[in-house]
Amino acid sequence: VLDERVRCVVANSSFLGGAIRPEELVERAKQRGSHALALTDECSMSGIVRAHVAAQEHGLTLLVGSQFQVACAFPFSLTVLACNLSGYGNLCQFITKLRRSANKGTYQLDICDIEGDELQDCVVVASPQRMSGPAQLEQGARWMLKHFLGRCWLGVELLRLLDDEMWLHRLRQVAELTAIPLVATGDVHFHVRSRKPLQDVMTAIRVGKPLTDCGLEMQPNAERHLRTRLRLAQTFPLDLMAETLH
Repeated sequence: VLDERVRCVVANSSFLGGAIRPEELVERAKQRGSHALALTDECSMSGIVRAHVAAQEHGLTLLVGSQFQVACAFPFSLTVLACNLSGYGNLCQFITKLRRSANKGTYQLDICDIEGDELQDCVVVASPQRMSGPAQLEQGARWMLKHFLGRCWLGVELLRLLDDEMWLHRLRQVAELTAIPLVATGDVHFHVRSRKPLQDVMTAIRVGKPLTDCGLEMQPNAERHLRTRLRLAQTFPLDLMAETLH
């Protein structure tokens, strides 16, 4: 099962978000031995066409999706993956609604604006913020069950941070409580480690600060690159890796 990982990634089509072109992601994923890649730019589908062309060229399965930052009492990132053409249309319509209701180049997504019915034929992965407490995690998981029963997962990002083990423990607890499965996610922003300085510069531009003043706005390490299957197997428990195939 280690040769068909799905990696959720953000390309430079997410403005000032990812430090890589969609076609580079596809090519690198193929080199890394992946059979599938999920391109999930933030509230956008602008990188899908180039990724689709590259995926056909390299024989890679492309999963089409988008991710959103949800404002609520239990903040989380919501990744939505379209299962078919109908799901693709529903997701595009959802993105259009958010973009048209906000200033150009921005979007605002409050949890009360999400209804499971408008994202039919899509599956979702919720990645809670690291500082979330047990009560917030449970509240978020129960919201997922209410709106996306049978088609939701909790995303686990293990990026060699000091609290990785504790974070995984907390997520396992809420998964046992709610029966929502955990799935390994990469949160990829660049295809090779050497793109980390470029990612830092893009972050500084996005937040409007000098590099030296960005602090915690920057990613703490270069783990958000496309890791090898061996590295992924060494990082994630086997059950979380196997769930990516589902």
